[in-house]
Amino acid sequence: MRISEDETDQDIYHDACFAAGMCCLKLASEGGEINRERLAIELMRLLGGLIEQREECPSSLIFAIEQLRGEPDV
Repeated sequence: MRISEDETDQDIYHDACFAAGMCCLKLASEGGEINRERLAIELMRLLGGLIEQREECPSSLIFAIEQLRGEPDV
């Protein structure tokens, strides 16, 4: 994963929180249960779509998924 020079840890954290929050709102509006596993799955789907459609791999989404899944930072 390559992080752009302009992207700070704070930017990554903010963007990760924004994406996670949007997923929570979507799940809540659909009456879905919100938990760590479900949120990680939704973020992985979003990441997969971005990779497939735009060939982008945002570091903020990877960070959010890692935090939700409890994976150590590399």
